[in-house]
Amino acid sequence: MPSPEMIGAPGAAPRDPAVPPPDAEPGFRVALLESRHRWRDIASLAIDLAFETDPAGRLAFLSPDPFRGWPAEWLLGKPAQILLLHPEPDPFALLHPVRGLRTWLRHASGSPACFSLALVPLADAGGSYAGLRGCGRDVTAEVQEAEAQAAALRRAAALETLARRVRRQVLAPRMLAATLESLPPAIGCSGAALLELAPGGAAAITRQHGVETGPLLPLVAPLMAAAEPRFLTGPGGEHLVLLPTPHRVPPFHALLVWRAAGERDFDADDRHLLHAIADLLFVTLGNHMLQRELELQARTDALTGLLNRRAFMDDLRRRLDRPGERGALLFIDLDNFKPINDTLGHEAGDAALVAVAAVLREMARPVDLAARLGGDEFALWLEDADAAATGRRAAALCAAALRLSPWPPGRQGPKLTFSIGGAVRGPGAQLRPDALVAAADAAMYAVKRGGRGHWRLAPPSAPEAAG
Repeated sequence: MPSPEMIGAPGAAPRDPAVPPPDAEPGFRVALLESRHRWRDIASLAIDLAFETDPAGRLAFLSPDPFRGWPAEWLLGKPAQILLLHPEPDPFALLHPVRGLRTWLRHASGSPACFSLALVPLADAGGSYAGLRGCGRDVTAEVQEAEAQAAALRRAAALETLARRVRRQVLAPRMLAATLESLPPAIGCSGAALLELAPGGAAAITRQHGVETGPLLPLVAPLMAAAEPRFLTGPGGEHLVLLPTPHRVPPFHALLVWRAAGERDFDADDRHLLHAIADLLFVTLGNHMLQRELELQARTDALTGLLNRRAFMDDLRRRLDRPGERGALLFIDLDNFKPINDTLGHEAGDAALVAVAAVLREMARPVDLAARLGGDEFALWLEDADAAATGRRAAALCAAALRLSPWPPGRQGPKLTFSIGGAVRGPGAQLRPDALVAAADAAMYAVKRGGRGHWRLAPPSAPEAAG
């Protein structure tokens, strides 16, 4: 049984039992001091914080010294609440034991750290509350790792949902639309848009979902040619994220996502998810552009860029299948094309064909169809044109041919002329494409036989006109 000196006499001030009494044997004093150091070292290795408070909640003991940049002598005697990052809840006000209580404490510089605390209340000799004793372990890294894992799981779930929705679509345009439609529920945004930078430097909306994007375009257009993501504030206080496509080949595209003013800004987790979604979107966009390029190549004459024969005939059939469709078909033949190839070479011949195509583009309206049928033969469908308008257009083509001089530098070729035959399909006419083509072709060969360099119309339901 311990002696009264070791536990303190009644009414005497309590004495630390770890400190040997003055009259203790030398061996006992050495053993007691070694034990004290041993347990102090073990405690310091096992925990990152040890403290005691008095009944008023003031720090009476603190280890280590300094603690998170605070000198112990400065903290002792001050309310323990001074260490809290947020004043509530206050673990130092507890009156019952607790283990594993997580609390955010602040560094002297203001940086936060999460501690897992174990607390036990102290009682005096009369059983009254005498303060709090506790220890803590810094679990900031564990909390951050858990939050990172949770964020990764959320991102994976959002991406899986988005990818599943996109995979249900077969065509690339629907995939792009599905991606934009999935963004608001995935990250909580006001809207999203896929932008394309036009050659003149203006941004155009190719697809969008959510709030109208138009007012934001002047701000983001100058930034689309750069490859770096941008995080901006819009003219109305909106939070914007602009993610340009990594493919630095015009036309440039970018994903624009925004939240309304007053909503929270995009945090690191949002940005990580947006980068992943943008990657998926740009892969789909790349497939869409490749698909369009392949379709364009399948429908386009490689030399002139005009429609090829197959595409022209397909489009013409669709036009003529529409009820009440009227217009005129011109067959255009470049005269003396073989002598041009023979005397000036194929390069000059190709230049002549490209020049003809440029004239047809200039003469054609957006509703018309222009094509190279093969060799030196071209075709032009003039939508809603009557015989008089068709004759004027044919005469203008013949005049334009005489002004062409596409020859290589230092070489001179013959004057270019067109032989043009046309057929008009009037209102209510039932001419099928093959019959219309045959009529225009016959009129063109009639021009050839008549000396070339002029035009002739052979309307199916009217007397033949010539000029």
